[in-house]
Amino acid sequence: MSFDAIIIGAGMGGLMAGARLARAGRRVLILEANAHIGGTSYIFRRRGFAFPMGPLSFSYPDRVEALLDGAGAGGRLSFRRNHFQLLTPRLDIVYSRPPAVLKEDLRRAFPLEGEGLDRFFDELAALFVLIRDIDRRHPDYALRAGRGAAGPAGDAGFAARISRIRDLGRASSRELLEPLIRDADLRNLLGSMGTDPPRMSLLNLAFMWASMSEIGIWFPSIGIHGICDRLAAAVGEGGGEIRLRRPAAHILVEGGRAAGIRTADGEEFRAPVVIANADSKKTFLDLLDPADVPPAHLEAVRRTPYTGSELCVYLGLDASRVDWTRMRAEHLFFQKVSGAADDPASDSEDFDGREIEICRWSENAPDVAPPGKAVVVLRAGSEFRLFEDWRTGDRTRKEGYREVKARLARNLVRTAEAALPGLSAAVEVLEAATPLTYRDWGRRTAGSIAGWSWSAEAAESLPSKILVETPIPGLFMAGIYAATELFLGGVPTALFTGSLAAAAALAYRA
Repeated sequence: MSFDAIIIGAGMGGLMAGARLARAGRRVLILEANAHIGGTSYIFRRRGFAFPMGPLSFSYPDRVEALLDGAGAGGRLSFRRNHFQLLTPRLDIVYSRPPAVLKEDLRRAFPLEGEGLDRFFDELAALFVLIRDIDRRHPDYALRAGRGAAGPAGDAGFAARISRIRDLGRASSRELLEPLIRDADLRNLLGSMGTDPPRMSLLNLAFMWASMSEIGIWFPSIGIHGICDRLAAAVGEGGGEIRLRRPAAHILVEGGRAAGIRTADGEEFRAPVVIANADSKKTFLDLLDPADVPPAHLEAVRRTPYTGSELCVYLGLDASRVDWTRMRAEHLFFQKVSGAADDPASDSEDFDGREIEICRWSENAPDVAPPGKAVVVLRAGSEFRLFEDWRTGDRTRKEGYREVKARLARNLVRTAEAALPGLSAAVEVLEAATPLTYRDWGRRTAGSIAGWSWSAEAAESLPSKILVETPIPGLFMAGIYAATELFLGGVPTALFTGSLAAAAALAYRA
């Protein structure tokens, strides 16, 4: 069967690309391995509760609205701002505040660090100016920077700004913070928005603080899964097809160009354009014949790390049985025991010294829980290799896995109960996801949850900030793995790269 474009994966990036192509009159087929659209940007339901599979909120809501409008999936939306709190034995602070307010809060908490705080926030303010200027003048700056493209005629400062952006992508936030801040807890907060040591590039750090303090993190009135529903409807209205439970097994390449897809059950679909909403490692290492990929690109994809995975516990609660006093924001990052942080890569089942995220998700969307109930999501970093031996195949596990997963979930709930007294007794529904869940249901290599590594060391491994265009003509990428940096945050970056993939496909001539 022939189409104008075939898209692998009905995640947010794939749906955006499909909606834009269908709106332009192209015959589009989206193949999705799961039984639902949205990838990890959707929900699942248990006993009257709804739970989020992945992202809980996002930044740049105006960009999201504009991208949906451009795909024919627009409509009235409202947004609720989310706030973020860090709670440790030494610190209790809501840090999603304007920079000037946050700085004064931190000066009171760390009176000996005033000079370093002044210098850090001065540096941050300068970075915000650069980000706002680039964002206002060149919202596609990451695409331009990746290609080395020149700016508009008469904009003499464009090259200098892009060069500065590139330098920030290579610079380490640790190297900025260590000379300025002596207190390790404060340095970690400023460098990771939590208790982890600073590891990311200055560019990623600047984007994170800009999103957190100035732009805000928001939840849409239709839910994140509702965005996926709108895009899927737009695909259908344009004549496109979405076929669920149809995993792609191989990308066909003929004469050096993309030619279509072979599914896991052996059926072939032909098209001159293929858009992969799968992650890059799966696309280039699993779905393509190595002989069809330039060796240098194959090696860059193979050696560049992804972000890690996590253990996620979903709780449906009787809200009246929980003491919510200590939780002063929708998202609480909590460390019960200070100074004893485990490496997330360790095999410890004790979460007391590790940073965990507690999200009262039903504050955003009360209809996800019955009256008087609440939905809480608990998350803690975890490594795929610790679970890999339990996996015997796609969605199959060794005997004993369920018991291990249940024990880890109970341990995580017990740690969270130090922040939310009464939590254990309030649980009515409990579900858990491990890195294997993200691997097999999320279709992410090694269960990665947040794209390419955010470290400065990895910034130079790949050829561009935007990886929508590939070395194989007619093959394009969409989703968060189509950008080396989540410069807009996860959801907007997935939509943005999906839109770019559609534009590139429309311009492509086989």
